[in-house]
Amino acid sequence: MQYFKNAKVFQDNGAFYEAMGIKNGKISWLGKNTDIKNENAIDLKNAFVIPTFIDSHTHPTMVAKNIDRTPCLPPIVNSIAEMIEVLKKSPFNTGNSDQWIEGFGWDENVLEEKRVPTCKDLDKVSLKQPVMIYHSSYHLIACNSKALEIANINKNTKDPQKGKIGRFENGEPNGIFYEAAAINLIRDKQKPDSFEDIINQILKLGKRYNELGISAVSDMVSLFEPYDQITLYEKAREKGFLQKVVLYYDWNDIKKHGKKPLIRKHGDIFIGGIKLFMDGSIAGRTAFMKKDYPNSKDKGMKLMDKDELLEAVDYAKKYQLQIAIHIMGDASIQFVIDTLKDIDPWIKDAPTIRLEHASIMSVPMLKQLKEAKMTFGIAPQPIFLFAEYIAYKNNLTPDLLSIAYGMKTDDEYVLTTLSSDAPATLWANPENLYVSLQASVDRVSANGEDMNKKEAISVPKAIDMLSINGAKIMGLTQTGKLEVGYDANFQILDKDIFTMPTSKLSEVLPKEVYINGKQVV
Repeated sequence: MQYFKNAKVFQDNGAFYEAMGIKNGKISWLGKNTDIKNENAIDLKNAFVIPTFIDSHTHPTMVAKNIDRTPCLPPIVNSIAEMIEVLKKSPFNTGNSDQWIEGFGWDENVLEEKRVPTCKDLDKVSLKQPVMIYHSSYHLIACNSKALEIANINKNTKDPQKGKIGRFENGEPNGIFYEAAAINLIRDKQKPDSFEDIINQILKLGKRYNELGISAVSDMVSLFEPYDQITLYEKAREKGFLQKVVLYYDWNDIKKHGKKPLIRKHGDIFIGGIKLFMDGSIAGRTAFMKKDYPNSKDKGMKLMDKDELLEAVDYAKKYQLQIAIHIMGDASIQFVIDTLKDIDPWIKDAPTIRLEHASIMSVPMLKQLKEAKMTFGIAPQPIFLFAEYIAYKNNLTPDLLSIAYGMKTDDEYVLTTLSSDAPATLWANPENLYVSLQASVDRVSANGEDMNKKEAISVPKAIDMLSINGAKIMGLTQTGKLEVGYDANFQILDKDIFTMPTSKLSEVLPKEVYINGKQVV
């Protein structure tokens, strides 16, 4: 057994042990320094020990892919002119007409021009090569004329169902595509990465996760093509990827493949459920709202009707799968509650229904969740409000802004987690969960705005939401807290995150990280 002494070992009730022992990848003992007789005990010199984090809503392969994309977000890019220049410097800007130039992270709300970058702007990057850049929400893309040409998109192209093609006043496409159905018109024309390329990207990301103290993640939009997502993680695992992964397969992709059976079988890499999209994003004004967006006659986009939702319920129930629903607008949330609240749950070890983002949750809605026959959990991301406050302030009325990502209130009624949704936000390293921790505890945005401090939670509560609550919503067992019998997954910190200024929490990085009892950092 390996002992650690002179530590402050965090417990999920906010208390601390001063010593710990680990054996065979598990925590085997917790107690006092005076109980240790082993001379080889590691002296942590009063360092804090907390559980490794569990990112219960993220997109690892997308985060991994961004390693090779050009960042188009602050502080690197603050205008369309700067965006054009950084894309010109992309190592993929070679003049090869088959090579795509890709970027990520733009948001018109923080660009100097206060507008979207159109194909005319991106044509200044290249006329020979296709250019495509993802919005920070990943619910929009912008592309150049070459990409439009390759996809055969023109004035006569009709909007796909559940998507929209942006257009100039004369009806010509402007290079902006809204939601997956439209985005795929462009994205499907790209040559996919090879299996080996993706494995190497995941392995690089695994090292990054180690450094950030992350031991488990979800994959919230898993696909069957070009490679079945679970096989990617299984192969990466064979090559040294340490994180547990729970996958949620895209419902549209499942239907595309004839509703092939998915089996929820626990392990280090396993399928947890299916992923549905009920609406879009608040930043892109496509989240489905009860009232029109400010200075607009548009309530956003509702992407599923009742029959479609119940079809997904039948499938998930048949194969004993969770349902994770992307849902931001208050109208969408109310629709899902009304449709599902009286159905018997079928998952016993986790919430049957996960509400992803759940951006606008009123107390009456939360009461309905608590009182429902169905079991619900919610996975909000206050990093959205932290990083995209200007967009939220512009797109929500003051009453809705005041309850956006109300973590403290949410937690009073229903299982609530903290997660990143990386890379889908306006932040350079959203996969760093200490940024989410700061956002939920400090409740001050990146641009200094009050994010409703009444909804601030304590550091111990945030740690719980980033660890044991994440395990609970994903159906992971024997992990997520520092108790005897649980995985020896922990971070050693040389900073006191419990008393330091909350505005500095995002600057914390673990000094050492252990996964399955082995030091990885």
